[in-house]
Amino acid sequence: MTIVGEFPTLPAVVTGFVRHARSIPIRHAFRHRVYQWLVDLDDLPRLPWYLRPFGGFDVRDHLGGDGPTIKAGVRRYLASQGIEYDGRIVMLSNARVLGHVFDPITVFWCIDSQYVVAEVHNTYGERHTYLLTPDADGSAQTAKKFYVSPFNDVSGDYRLRFELDRSRVRVQVSLSRGHHTVFGASFEGVPRPATRWAVLTAAVRMPLMPQRVTALIRLHGLYLWARRLPVVKRKTRKTLRGRVARTIVDRVLDRVPVRAVYPDGTVRGGGGPDAPMLRIARPDTMFERLVHNPKIGLGEAYTAGDWTAAAGTDLGELLTPFAAQLAQLVPRWMLRFRRLVEQRVPERLRNTPNGARSNISAHYDLSNALFAAFLDRGMSYSSAMFDSAEQSLEDAQTRKVERILDLAGVRRGSQVLEIGIGWGTLAIAAARRGAHVTGITLSREQLTLARERVADAGLSDRVELRLQDYRAVTGSYDAIVSVEMIEAVGEEFWPEYFGALDRLLAPGGSVALQAILMDHDRMLATRNSYSWIQKYIFPGGLIPSRTAIDETLARHTGLAVQADHRFGPDYAETLRRWRRHFTANWPAVRAQGFDESFRRTWEFYLAYSEAGFASGYLDVGQLLLRRSDPRPESGRTPDGRSG
Repeated sequence: MTIVGEFPTLPAVVTGFVRHARSIPIRHAFRHRVYQWLVDLDDLPRLPWYLRPFGGFDVRDHLGGDGPTIKAGVRRYLASQGIEYDGRIVMLSNARVLGHVFDPITVFWCIDSQYVVAEVHNTYGERHTYLLTPDADGSAQTAKKFYVSPFNDVSGDYRLRFELDRSRVRVQVSLSRGHHTVFGASFEGVPRPATRWAVLTAAVRMPLMPQRVTALIRLHGLYLWARRLPVVKRKTRKTLRGRVARTIVDRVLDRVPVRAVYPDGTVRGGGGPDAPMLRIARPDTMFERLVHNPKIGLGEAYTAGDWTAAAGTDLGELLTPFAAQLAQLVPRWMLRFRRLVEQRVPERLRNTPNGARSNISAHYDLSNALFAAFLDRGMSYSSAMFDSAEQSLEDAQTRKVERILDLAGVRRGSQVLEIGIGWGTLAIAAARRGAHVTGITLSREQLTLARERVADAGLSDRVELRLQDYRAVTGSYDAIVSVEMIEAVGEEFWPEYFGALDRLLAPGGSVALQAILMDHDRMLATRNSYSWIQKYIFPGGLIPSRTAIDETLARHTGLAVQADHRFGPDYAETLRRWRRHFTANWPAVRAQGFDESFRRTWEFYLAYSEAGFASGYLDVGQLLLRRSDPRPESGRTPDGRSG
């Protein structure tokens, strides 16, 4: 929460404007002059009889409506969240006018704490309460959990900002899905003491305020409906599809060595007493998310708190049994209907030159400090290569870097191209061998820090780093190295990517790639469907198979894979250590402006990925590409299996 300067005199009438701007899929913006009340819940307004019809506050209008006072309702809600609080609470809200009240969002500032409570109301008479812990700038984020508008489902994330001081009150809200903002709304006004004259003036200039708010919401709704904005039906009870989803999930649980506990105490799962345990906190909400999109709903449900790992259960260990049996969990006959519920990858995520810049920026430009909080000191954001369980992450990352440089034949005098430089670790290592390195990236944040690190190492004369797309690179290089960048290329552009490697490689040169890989059949089954990882972590990403790489090379280049070294279990260990560091250093991450919703999203991302490698569903390999003898040297078939 942010309170700047002197606190306003209460109670106050706050006169200002409500602004709303919808950006997708239809643009629509408006501004209306309004007023609200800012009151201390320990000292509600005492108006003369002739003004009481225009400024009443009723306990029935807030937080369940069955407490002795509004403040008691707030305290009871906080207690349900494990917070005991009896300090000052200030409320921003509409008052009852002629017996009617409607307030899209009521804000309760818990003045002597870090908490803000936001109660959202819809026009169906329903309400939902969010507990927020804004940072020093007044900003907070939370997953959407409540149906408000007929044009938005219960998905996405709210970003909110609160300001409260003597001269201004401001509340800002935006809804985003993935990397796109759906709408933004705000109320900003000037608080003035609620004298009789101030209340009368507001009531005359802006009569029947809550009635006006209700009418305007419906008016703008009709306008959007007339413009054919799709209507999302409100779910007022358990749907048939939700019940079917529970049946399917229960059967899946019974085939996996885990235990799941429902709120009513029901236990499902094929695991024994010592098996990993998950707790389902809000089953109806979770199943509705799964019905809406099975590939996205599970992760969204975790971020929202619909389910969690039970105390004493590691999230990665909980997810690994599911990943190990993923291909067998859903019956084949049911897979035929997945197109009815799966969403296709949005057109906007294509990795065109402009799209690739946007997709890379959405992840890698979040904050260098964020990545520094969980990576090793060398800032390597790819799988390490361990030679023992006791080896440090930093040493294992160094081993990985040196091995791929050896694979590419990088030595003194080599002209090296690195596609996807990260934070410069590999470029520095190659330059220390005496090579001349050209490195490219599409992340401005990475480029800035990588250049600083190169300069600090005294290697600026040997390393040139650029903000450049691989399609725009020219020249001839003895060695081309790219570590876990192919996953950001996209199937549509694999021919261009490998064609660029072929075009840029000098005669007799070598290409060394480190690539995350999956089974070819799984890749074909999932390549066109929109996943949670694409929506929230890596927009535009797609993991290739070894077969897909071989086929693309054969059709579009003179290159072939000459060596293939796999080390998937090392990636599981790398991710395990990243997640441990992320959790331990969360206070530093939070100080960068990231909230609890972000924490749970990234916690799930790291554990979900770890499970993929620990189970063998995913693999990682260092591949050597050359124009010479195309026969593999690794003892593996072209699909990457042991020969």
